[in-house]
Amino acid sequence: MKTTRCAIYTRKSNEEGLDMAFNSLDAQREAGIDYIKSQKHEGWLLVEDEYNDGGYSGGTMKRPGLKQLLDDIDRGRIDVVVVYKVDRLSRSLSDFARMMDVFDEKQVSFVSVTQQFNTTTSMGRLTLNMLLSFAQFEREVSGERIRDKLAATKKKGYWVGGQPPLGYRLQTGEETKGLFIIHEQAELVRTIFDRYIEQPSPVAVANELNDAGHTTKQWTSKNGNVHGGKPLSQKYIHSVLTNRLYIGKITHTRGDHTEIYEGLHESIIDQDIWDTAQKLMTKQDRKSLHRWTHPHLLKGKLRTSDGFAMSPTSTHRPLTKKSETKQKRLVRYYISQKAIKHGFKNCPIKTINAVHLDELVRGFVLGYLDHRDLDQQSTEVRDRWIRKAIHEVTLAPDSITVQLDTKKIDQLQRHTFGSPPKDIPSRPVCLRTPEVDDRGEHIELKLQLQIKKFDGRRLLLSPDGHDLIIPSTPEPRQHFVDAIGLAYRWHDELIKTGLQITEFAKKHGIARTRIIKLLPITQLGPDVLRHALTGMLPSTITLDDLLTAANQLDWDRQAAELGINTAMSEFSTAQAAS
Repeated sequence: MKTTRCAIYTRKSNEEGLDMAFNSLDAQREAGIDYIKSQKHEGWLLVEDEYNDGGYSGGTMKRPGLKQLLDDIDRGRIDVVVVYKVDRLSRSLSDFARMMDVFDEKQVSFVSVTQQFNTTTSMGRLTLNMLLSFAQFEREVSGERIRDKLAATKKKGYWVGGQPPLGYRLQTGEETKGLFIIHEQAELVRTIFDRYIEQPSPVAVANELNDAGHTTKQWTSKNGNVHGGKPLSQKYIHSVLTNRLYIGKITHTRGDHTEIYEGLHESIIDQDIWDTAQKLMTKQDRKSLHRWTHPHLLKGKLRTSDGFAMSPTSTHRPLTKKSETKQKRLVRYYISQKAIKHGFKNCPIKTINAVHLDELVRGFVLGYLDHRDLDQQSTEVRDRWIRKAIHEVTLAPDSITVQLDTKKIDQLQRHTFGSPPKDIPSRPVCLRTPEVDDRGEHIELKLQLQIKKFDGRRLLLSPDGHDLIIPSTPEPRQHFVDAIGLAYRWHDELIKTGLQITEFAKKHGIARTRIIKLLPITQLGPDVLRHALTGMLPSTITLDDLLTAANQLDWDRQAAELGINTAMSEFSTAQAAS
């Protein structure tokens, strides 16, 4: 008789009663054990691992017990999942549907003890979906009740929202319910408003108060963890300046609408001071509109050589192809309208990474302008002037051409900049000199290049295959960092445990071939590792190149094979020139 491996999953929404000798999770598990015993004649056998989530809502997938259950299903260790009731697994219809897809893919059945379902039958599926729809409806209605209660409480003037902001504390002991002023912190709040009115710059206020030793509000939670006590930031100063709590108001935002009510607490800031600060902030916001802060530098100015616009867009992708977490990274790029309208096969340009292209254009435009005062400005100010100077950018498969507006360049030469910021950002450096044609209406800067794909990325390289740009802030490639971290972790554990690679792979559920492939990374020299972890490797280097170089036990030869010495020479020369 075939053995059917059964796992019991239990969940309770809150932590109340979990410390009892026999709690709700135990009751659910006992019911599941009895059901599995009743199916002993079918070969059902309870697995040893327990999958419990106490104090977790059924409306979220972020539950440790559920994650472990799904991981074991993915590894083929479970044939049947048993729950006390359907909503113990999930109260979200969409989440449940996704889990059912996983169950189907892994040929795992789902059973509810009290509702007598089995997802191997079509009727079971239909009934499950109906019940789950009602469970989700109940959850949404409950959420509406909670939101209505919060709105009613705020309307009466009470603070709702956990730990109050700087300057206030919650009631203690026999004090009436509400907010009470912490006088030392209230003085800091008043100082923030006073300093901002004298010098309307959140950054300047934050720097001044940090130098004086002030920090964000610090408090200790019930479980003993210390929060806050960090340096003041521009964002924190802004949050203080815009918080109506300080003038005795309570705000409630629902959707796009915000209601303002009279609070029961004492105000810290006078209305006149508040109004003055808000007027200054409005004025500063208008000024900031003149600075270019869009993440795509070439928005509206970039076209392909056959006349199609390249539109800015972005997407979220996993950190790595084999990422074990749900964390994602934002990838910005430009996409050709020709690719969208006529198909990617008919467009030689297709898409280009926006960060890569923007840095290249910044580098050789700033190099051509050679304006020392502009070089010493913030990134936002530089980008605003670069966009002013650029008339159009044309990208071809073998070149990039930037047309500059001569009138705007003359305006830049006459412009007087204010004092440079305290921290002057480095600027990207172009490693090739563009061809310059200034005979027409516009100045044209043309750079020969090739578009080539490495490690799934389409790069802009010189015709001889080298990097064109040294970015202002090099960033390491995530899959390099992950591979190095895994290799060293496995290496240390293998030495510590004394296990053979085959035994280690089986114990941790890792492919033996993957361990063998990545372990040589631990033979890379310190120079190579430093370049990989700081983003200073040539962009054409792939993970396979790192693994090949690692087979060379001579560290100098490793660096030579990866072109690190050449890259460092170019970097040093470019940095000296800039």
